[in-house]
Amino acid sequence: MKEYINEALEKYIEKGTYPWHMPGHKRQPIEAVQNVDNISKSRENFWNGVYAHDFTEAKDLDDMHEPEMFIADSIAEMKKVYGTFATYMLVNGSTSGLMTAIHATCYRGDVILAARNCHKAVYNAICMLELEPEYIVPDYVDMRWRCGVNQNGEQTITDGMTDASGESNRGTREKMAASSEVNHETEEKAAVNGEDDREVSERTDILGDISPDKVERAINMLITDGRKPRAVIITSPTYEGVISDIRTIAGIVHRYGIYLIVDEAQGAHLNFMEGHETAMQQGADIVIESLHKTMPALTQTSLLHVMNPKLDERVRRYLQIFQTSSPSYIFMQSMEKAVAFGANNRDEFARYGRRLEAFAGKCDGLRNIRLFRPDASSVKNDEICNACKVFDHDEGRLVFVVRPGTVDESGQKFTGVMLAEILADRYGLIVEMASVSYVICISSVVDSADSYDILFNAVAEIDGNLGYEPDKTDRQELDIISGRRSAMPPGTAWDRLAENVPIEGAAGKVSGAFVYAYPPGIPVLAPGEVVDRQAVNGIKSMIDSGLNVAGVNDGYIKVLCGE
Repeated sequence: MKEYINEALEKYIEKGTYPWHMPGHKRQPIEAVQNVDNISKSRENFWNGVYAHDFTEAKDLDDMHEPEMFIADSIAEMKKVYGTFATYMLVNGSTSGLMTAIHATCYRGDVILAARNCHKAVYNAICMLELEPEYIVPDYVDMRWRCGVNQNGEQTITDGMTDASGESNRGTREKMAASSEVNHETEEKAAVNGEDDREVSERTDILGDISPDKVERAINMLITDGRKPRAVIITSPTYEGVISDIRTIAGIVHRYGIYLIVDEAQGAHLNFMEGHETAMQQGADIVIESLHKTMPALTQTSLLHVMNPKLDERVRRYLQIFQTSSPSYIFMQSMEKAVAFGANNRDEFARYGRRLEAFAGKCDGLRNIRLFRPDASSVKNDEICNACKVFDHDEGRLVFVVRPGTVDESGQKFTGVMLAEILADRYGLIVEMASVSYVICISSVVDSADSYDILFNAVAEIDGNLGYEPDKTDRQELDIISGRRSAMPPGTAWDRLAENVPIEGAAGKVSGAFVYAYPPGIPVLAPGEVVDRQAVNGIKSMIDSGLNVAGVNDGYIKVLCGE
């Protein structure tokens, strides 16, 4: 038999591309971070090492599902590292953890309050349990851009983040206030023409945090309707690194006797980073973390943390269902090694933080491709910034935003997908995800200072060849994620007879399947939701921009027959 997978991957490795995406080990052994010699030799011995360490539940070995020996000892150490009541290894990824958490907290037919930007695994669990979901839709975040001309005749910009009303969370607020008597339309025209360096606000396609006020309002409305939710589930950090105020949300949720699940899959490194707290530390009942995303661990390795002892028995019951009965020892060893590395090498994470800070500072000079960089300290502590849409942000998530109106040398509209393609084809830099208006690069403690220099130089060179023309597009028309009217629960619609119709002809009909761009897997449509014009426009925009859209086949989507 020909080894297609192994041959293809060996050829891919020979291309010499650099992974600005998960897994967090960046295809290097952990020893590479510590500058240990003979790294190439360790790569050569990879297969020998893998086969030698691939065990099963044999005599004198332990069972991950019922640990009594060294696996139990390892888990006990992890509980100390994370400060949890119970921690479980996940060899089926965070998907199995999310499925377990929802089944552990909810019963069939319950109401669940979910952030609309949750992962598709959350929606699958909702369907399986026939839950009635209610959604909290976060607001889109605005970004400030300076469009004037500096003394050298170059276009200049700044990176202040704003809320939807244009309120800045940086020092630019005073500058805006000082010029408030100037006619807004005249000001913006002058800025675009380069006559001053005033900042203007542009809405991004990045969703902000989940507001505690929105959570409480939604809970009260549901209780008033006699539909008290059994659980609340949110994603923090998001794929773009946006972090919500988990402590305040947990206090609200628990006051009503409701469970809080936090999908912290993108934040497994936060426990080891200065200036951040995990969702466990802030009061969540169950937290799921993907070690492979931001820690040096193998793909498909995650952890489930239980903070509420009342839920532990049901968690263990459902882990037996959603995890394989033959857990990989290789995965278990990888998880232990990654957590031990984090716990024993916090100084490496401090250096990682300094590399990120230096990199972000260099990116401040870019023009039309900017690093998404909200001022988290101001958002959390400065009274004048309470309206900002970002509570906190993971500085390790490098999101490069393309300003609306940016064009390439030929005058063509420049997109995030185009940026990703140029980075890959011209520079060998592979991003984690490309969206219509931005790309996501996932950094980790493994990335060296040189790798950041290479990334910055590539982005800066691309940025230097771009121009800007005022974008007249109504950004609201491009909203992809939204709360849509449900005709029936997703689980009910999932089992109904469906037919394929052209996207254009789907408006007003009931969706029969999930439609989402992957990554990250956030549904634009879920089964049972009424397809509105906004959804049609959003799906068409994703396809036109070259995104990988699941649930669309040759321009057709599934809708329920007779609905």
